Amino acid sequence: MHDFDLDWLQLSVLNCIDETRFGDAMRLIKSFVERVLNDEEAVGVVFASRELDALCEKLAEAYYANLPVSNQTERCGTVILVSELVRAGGHVELIKDYLALRIFEGPVRIALTDVFNRVHRASREEWELQFGCEIFIASEGEVDGKLSELTAQLCAWQPKAIVTLGHNQDVVCIAAAHIPGPQNRYYIHHGDHHLSLGVTCSALQHVDLHNMSHHWCKTQVGAAGLLYWPLSSIRPSCVKSSFLERGTVTTASCGRMYKFEAGSYTIRYEHAVSLILTATGGHHVHFGDLSDAFLQRIYAELDAKKIDRARFVHIDWVASLPRALIDYGVDVYVSSFPVGGGKSLIDAMSAGIPTVVHESYRSRYHSSTDLAYPESFVWRRYEELALIFEQWNESLLRQQADRALEHFERFYSRNAFMNAFASGVDCDSFVPPLRAYRGDPLARYLEFKGCKEKELARHESERDRILREWKKVYDAYEAHSKTILAQQALIAKMEQK
Repeated sequence: MHDFDLDWLQLSVLNCIDETRFGDAMRLIKSFVERVLNDEEAVGVVFASRELDALCEKLAEAYYANLPVSNQTERCGTVILVSELVRAGGHVELIKDYLALRIFEGPVRIALTDVFNRVHRASREEWELQFGCEIFIASEGEVDGKLSELTAQLCAWQPKAIVTLGHNQDVVCIAAAHIPGPQNRYYIHHGDHHLSLGVTCSALQHVDLHNMSHHWCKTQVGAAGLLYWPLSSIRPSCVKSSFLERGTVTTASCGRMYKFEAGSYTIRYEHAVSLILTATGGHHVHFGDLSDAFLQRIYAELDAKKIDRARFVHIDWVASLPRALIDYGVDVYVSSFPVGGGKSLIDAMSAGIPTVVHESYRSRYHSSTDLAYPESFVWRRYEELALIFEQWNESLLRQQADRALEHFERFYSRNAFMNAFASGVDCDSFVPPLRAYRGDPLARYLEFKGCKEKELARHESERDRILREWKKVYDAYEAHSKTILAQQALIAKMEQK
């Protein structure tokens, strides 16, 4: 009843805060954000909420009202707050880059809220070895217990700076970032396709990672003092030197399944792969975890076009995407869609590999066209994609590769990152210009209109099923009633005799 009632949420959370039921307040906020996250209509459209962030700020203010603050001179080091660490993911790569660049005061530590209660604590030593720093995991099961445990650890560490890289709905992370004492608090705006808590929190120095987010936060949120730390590919990688190693064009994409799962979006990865392989006669490599069901949908498309399944190569995980793209002889990188992937696109450009990007009809913030080099091929419909892959030759590949590498060096390299980082709030000159965007409001309208009609049809079907079941019960009742009445009449007649 109150799933999307913001007024009810605000009143309920404020009531919980007044009664010091902080756990209930956090659960209400987290659940509300998750409902928005799971609604396809919000993706690429809803990114922030001042109302939700204000609730987080009030929660933190009340929670930490009586916390004693130590002397600033006693503080040192940096704590990076995250929800969890996974084998593959953009925020994990960001942490690796930040540690490699040594941009934060040491010692640097990582604290996991484990807000979803799915972190394997046995992996702590492996992570500490991988990241080269101490890692803390909140072990309590409930969000209020996690915040209490995290607060105690932050008080023990006494960090001078806090960096937040939590998941979109991680209210524990945002609340903990407001703990009194640290001089600097950085909010890394990395959940940029979806609603995220913390975007508008005034106590947190807002950091954008690419031009789309920077432009939106500046013009739509009206945030002042924005920092820009561009996505980059910090660790050294080789640059591609030869093309068409298999005699035909080899393409690749990278990302976990959620970036490719279309839902109601009308352009589907499964079909696009079959079109690409038909046009190139080559191979397509997918780096990233895909479910068996998703793979079967890809194979069904290939079978329908009589394409050998061996021409689609699936690799669950690689340690370095730039290195893997070269090792697998990839000639063209196809950025993820319908949800664009920024880090992997930049990794591809860092290796000097031409890119093809999809422009979403929903929103420019739904895809990653603005991160690619200006000459990169852009497609919107299937027929455009097919035409793009009918024209590649070695000359065009090398020309595009040069443009990709030049763009990377200018905007996303180590030097580009350090220059933007050093510029502080005077960072606008380091932000790449946005490309011209051509959305399609009608396509977006028709997509969601179709979804609503399908949902209505599903409800009507369920209603009809219930009515049929009810009619069966009613007919049985009527028949049973007639039998009872007949028996009662017979009994009455017998008694009269």
